[in-house]
Amino acid sequence: MSGARAELLARPETLFAAILTAAAIAFTLGLKSDSLGASEAYSAMAAALATPRAIWNIPVLHDPGKQVFYYILLHFWSGVFGLSVVALRSLSVIFALAELLLVFAVGREMFDDQTGLAAAAVWAFNPISVVFAHRARMYSMFIAIGLAQLLMMWRTRERATAFRVASCGVLGAMLIYTHLGGLVILGVEAALLLRDSSRGSRAPGPWLALGVAALLWLPWLPIANAQSHTLVSGHWLDWIAPDHHYPIALKLGAAVAALAVSAWLVFGPLPADTNDEPLRWCAAWSLIPAIAFVAGSVAIRPIFHIRYVAPSAAVLVIGLVHLLGGLGARTRNLVTVAIASALLLASPELQPIPQHWDQIADMVAASGPSEPVFLEDGFVTSGEALHAANGGFPFGYYSIPFDYYAHSPNPRVIIPAHDPAAARNTIESRVSQAGGGWLLSWENEREARPELPDPARYRISIVLRGEQLIVYRITPLER
Repeated sequence: MSGARAELLARPETLFAAILTAAAIAFTLGLKSDSLGASEAYSAMAAALATPRAIWNIPVLHDPGKQVFYYILLHFWSGVFGLSVVALRSLSVIFALAELLLVFAVGREMFDDQTGLAAAAVWAFNPISVVFAHRARMYSMFIAIGLAQLLMMWRTRERATAFRVASCGVLGAMLIYTHLGGLVILGVEAALLLRDSSRGSRAPGPWLALGVAALLWLPWLPIANAQSHTLVSGHWLDWIAPDHHYPIALKLGAAVAALAVSAWLVFGPLPADTNDEPLRWCAAWSLIPAIAFVAGSVAIRPIFHIRYVAPSAAVLVIGLVHLLGGLGARTRNLVTVAIASALLLASPELQPIPQHWDQIADMVAASGPSEPVFLEDGFVTSGEALHAANGGFPFGYYSIPFDYYAHSPNPRVIIPAHDPAAARNTIESRVSQAGGGWLLSWENEREARPELPDPARYRISIVLRGEQLIVYRITPLER
């Protein structure tokens, strides 16, 4: 091999291209193997609306807590490529590949080429990247926009120009229009900029960028406020769960500890032998959002999920890889390869349990057009909140994914999840008339038992289980 060719193959850009190619294969394999999940079907519903204005006006009860930017982008994407499973998920693949480019770019910008390359290798095959790349949801876009905003904020902080300020501000607004978790990230940046100011920095550019993001988000504030009220009162499992009833002392302790650790990450001294400000930004940007959600889960209600801090997880990888470099280039390279390989092997095991709505639709259609399909209304919840009427999803939470695949005329019957006695009476009456029926329940077996018909008069069997889904086949017993 000639010296020039060997040098080309050893260049970071060449090695990154190889990583990107391998990741593209991992992200696209099996893209169609599972049917859309319930939340993905809501993405399809929003994308299929006639205009972006209609998406902006999606009622709170349709999909509370979810931001509109992804839906609008998916609307235009599906206008070109259609609403098939592959078409819907392919947008996430594009953003997952963009994540890698941005991890590489942030690592190079804040540290060096080798850090960016190693971080991209680890991030390419971790379960977060692979799983989100296979889902028609906003999370791959959330990560990509978060990384792009961080990169532009870092550059604006180093040398502000009108383009950088405007770009950083627009990206900040896009971040919170994609997911409300972006508010925590921008809050961390504001704290870091406050530290800069306390150390004598008078650069207005980064503050102007945050101001632009705030102004651009103002039109959505009334909707976000209404959604937040609906979410808290509804205890929707996808966002907020029932209170664990921790002692007040523990709640206060969690809040104080979170504030103390966060303050130390932002304002605390670095080790005496380093002045590594990029490492501080990585640590604060990656750890404080998780700390805030964990503390909130103790002090308020469970609200933590890895997807809400996914952009921070990507930055955490960059920071850890940089620290690993302190052990030497050879050690970092060996550990990087080992971690990337282990994550790639583990990814299939960490995929969510599919819901197989295509199979459900086929089973219902095969039973004949007269058999009703029972769908529970209300928020997807559990515990005490299950028995309180909340007005959530009055059309039935699972009606959207079922209707995406089911084209048979089987009646859709909405039953009240909070009133099992009324639900049971409706099921028994309609099943007796039609000779059979189907219950698509988001409750577990124990919670769903009170709404099931009398087993002395009806045959009840579970025909399919999925993530947060049980499908019951109900028929009258022969007399």
